Amino acid sequence: MYDMILGWKAPRGNAMSSQELETVVAAEIPAPHPVIHHKERLLSLDVFRGFTLLGMVLVNSHPGKIYPPLAHASWNGWTFTDLIFPFFVFIVGVAIPYSFANRMARGETRQKLFWQILRRSVLLFAVGVFLNGFPQFDLRTLRVMNVLQRIAICYFLASIIFVYIRMETKSIVRLCGAILILYFVLMKFVPVPGFGAGALEPASNWGAYIDRQIMAGHMQHQEYEGKSLLGSFPALVTMLIGLLTGVYLRTTRPAYEKLTHMFFYGSILMAAGAVWSIWFPINQKLWSSSLVLFMGGMALVFLATCYYIVDLKRITWWTLPCLIYGVNSLAVWVFSQLGMKTLMALRTVGADGSPVSFWTAGGLRLSQYLGPMNGSLAFAILYDLFWLGVMGILYKRRIFIKL
Repeated sequence: MYDMILGWKAPRGNAMSSQELETVVAAEIPAPHPVIHHKERLLSLDVFRGFTLLGMVLVNSHPGKIYPPLAHASWNGWTFTDLIFPFFVFIVGVAIPYSFANRMARGETRQKLFWQILRRSVLLFAVGVFLNGFPQFDLRTLRVMNVLQRIAICYFLASIIFVYIRMETKSIVRLCGAILILYFVLMKFVPVPGFGAGALEPASNWGAYIDRQIMAGHMQHQEYEGKSLLGSFPALVTMLIGLLTGVYLRTTRPAYEKLTHMFFYGSILMAAGAVWSIWFPINQKLWSSSLVLFMGGMALVFLATCYYIVDLKRITWWTLPCLIYGVNSLAVWVFSQLGMKTLMALRTVGADGSPVSFWTAGGLRLSQYLGPMNGSLAFAILYDLFWLGVMGILYKRRIFIKL
């Protein structure tokens, strides 16, 4: 069944085509929430998830981070790379209704659902901390927050809202608006001790200040954490936008009406985010309110495009690489990170006789033939293809890893 980024488990056997995957897993899709009747697996979400993971491995894997188009924005603004994290948070939100609808329809107690949500969230957070520490595990400087940790926090809160509190759609929309406005007011108008109001630089904003009080010595940088604790609240709104999308997609409304609404509301959100950025710049490290709307809208438009091509028009000949990554997303994330960090830890001798990591050496070797920038890009592409091959073997054997 759908389990946010945690994949789906199937019996062992031969490889599946995308059409066979749709047929085989149809019986695994959770029975609907009491007000939901749509049962088909949303294949476009697997494709979207896989596409996002292909991008994630690519942008994380170029040695020296010297290929500019694959770099994050230095602070304000956005690049292709800045889409990856918000898209993934959105995707987790879309999957939540699919994951829990069957259990809710069976009448499982809220206490049982709560402990399941808590277990998954804690395990996901722990995996993120493990990846931060690997391979040295120096507890004195071990970084607490990162991508998986923020997803774990948001997943816990979003799942509690949907499953345990069972808030209605209008109430969730109001909550999202309140969070974004309060976050904007706090960041722009409430003075940060020692810096004053409206300080939105890396070390002078409220997120950085709170992190220094709680996680000093355990952050990405000495003065600030790139994935702040405070930033988890606007990130929760990104996930809730996805959750509302998932709820809507499981209704009995006509497919093309859903498609039109996704394109319409996605465009509205993008426009609203662009306007809000005049006063609160689009900034992924701050996870600004404008970024929530802009990236949430863009994710909605992207999902709508996948929905039209894959689920409505059934044009699936190109989807296999995305499906291979999309149904084993946790494995892709963890193994690619472990592989990268292992190659960074292993040392060899460079051309000038100085010690260099295997990771850097691989980039340098390709750079001799392709130049520094293209060599870095080629290394990232090859690394992505390597893990696509590994995940392809798991896919062929129907091994799908989840928490």
